[in-house]
Amino acid sequence: MKNFVFIIIIMATMIACAPPQEDGNAHHNLDTVTSVLKTDTGVFLKISYLLDEFETSMELRRPRGEGESEPFIRYAYGYDTTGHKILSICSAYNRQKDDYMHITKEELEYDDEGATLSTVYVERNGRWYPKERNGRTLDARGNVTALETYELIGGSDWKIKTKTYYKYDNSNNVIEKTDFRYDEKGEWSPVEKVQREYNKAKMLSEIISGPAPNNQWSEKSKAEYEYDPSGQCTKQTSYIRKWNKWVNYVQTEYKFDGAGNMLECNTYFWNEKTGRWVFQEKEEF
Repeated sequence: MKNFVFIIIIMATMIACAPPQEDGNAHHNLDTVTSVLKTDTGVFLKISYLLDEFETSMELRRPRGEGESEPFIRYAYGYDTTGHKILSICSAYNRQKDDYMHITKEELEYDDEGATLSTVYVERNGRWYPKERNGRTLDARGNVTALETYELIGGSDWKIKTKTYYKYDNSNNVIEKTDFRYDEKGEWSPVEKVQREYNKAKMLSEIISGPAPNNQWSEKSKAEYEYDPSGQCTKQTSYIRKWNKWVNYVQTEYKFDGAGNMLECNTYFWNEKTGRWVFQEKEEF
């Protein structure tokens, strides 16, 4: 484990007000970057605080009228001497106490090959308690090629639980995902394999396989997708594997207005006796 040298973990207001500091002949540059972040939960004002181009903390604020905003959530970061991020602390704003309160902490470790071990803690009554741990291996493009998850044993010890391998196309789309679990015999047992095909960023098909004898995989289900010229998915057809061939199972059709908002969703089931799709239900939005 490398010696941790935290560049800085400091309150955002202190960073914003502090002048550039001089340490011997080293000049440290403080800067802030402000942008608007749109998420599923709303629009936020994002303020990043930088020291020598490292993001030391980041704050999300809710807009409140012209030129005003309300504190919402804050992240503080720490780095080692090589520039790896080794610490991230998430805090939420408490109106009653008029201050930020810690929620979670993530500690990161790296090996010589760049693999990352992440341990997440939750804060309760002023103490950090371990919650989850996983390990990641990245390729040269930053894609996760292997993901390991751990379970907590006895409140302090971690035991490896699952492992997932990923393969990507040239557009960084996941074209294969293979899951394994660590069984009671201390061996890796296959769980599921997912294979996908894309047209650029649009997924055209997905095949799900389950474990079969002799370390083989057996195809179980398949889904195919169709899109309109604007890129909206208009139809999803699902199949199941029977008698060594694909058999129709469920078909879902989607309709949208001119702005891209979904208007309705129609579901059909395949009737093997009649050889036709039978309407099941309609959902309107």
